[in-house]
Amino acid sequence: MLIVATVLVVTQAGSAYSAGKNPTTITTLKACEAAIQDTQEARAGNPDLGPKSAAVFDSLLELAAQRCKDGEYQYADDLLIVARGMVASE
Repeated sequence: MLIVATVLVVTQAGSAYSAGKNPTTITTLKACEAAIQDTQEARAGNPDLGPKSAAVFDSLLELAAQRCKDGEYQYADDLLIVARGMVASE
């Protein structure tokens, strides 16, 4: 439930959510696609995700890819941050 709530906050929040944030480092479609690739590689290095979490992870990447295509790089970056957090090693 927490993951679903996080995804909803990131994807549905408007300018109020991103107003106080640092600017994204993603500024081009090529950089956005590279960030998605890096996130996919991070997932490949962490096979411990369960099936439900893996499905959420895949959904985050799909949404990020769509945001990249739409030129909404800040939102893509936000989604990728959540996805990378899911596979981060402690």
